[in-house]
Amino acid sequence: MRSIWILILGLMLSLVNIDANAQPTEVQAKKLSGYFFSGSDAMLKDGPNCFVITKPQEFEKFFGKGRADTPHFSKEWMLVLIMPATKKDIQLEFNRISMKAGTFVEVYCDFNKLRGKMLTYETNPMAVCTIPRFEKVKTINFYVERKKGLELVTSVDVKR
Repeated sequence: MRSIWILILGLMLSLVNIDANAQPTEVQAKKLSGYFFSGSDAMLKDGPNCFVITKPQEFEKFFGKGRADTPHFSKEWMLVLIMPATKKDIQLEFNRISMKAGTFVEVYCDFNKLRGKMLTYETNPMAVCTIPRFEKVKTINFYVERKKGLELVTSVDVKR
């Protein structure tokens, strides 16, 4: 009888440990500025686009070669929100990148901030930040916060 209780207790402790590993934790994000899209609009679909850049080669496709401010991809990943070129003065934002739970990170975004009137030139509205590299994370989920609640925009698999 005693061995059954020990077995049950051991099983319960292992479940608590599994559950503790999947608890959401805050993700520290560093917002970046001064980045301009040097890729082709053919890389983008209509509306908001969400990317997770994990390698220097991917970074160069978006922002060009030889930048002194290239992230250290061995330590961090770059998250990019971008729209095709437009004359609308749109501001994209990361509201919060708050949760890492198990194998995914949740990113909360705002895509609809019109800052002013029409521009006289075209630009790619964009927001860029870095987050720490997480070995167990496989997916980054991007959400937009609407009046009715959260809406999943896309899930991006993290390329290693």
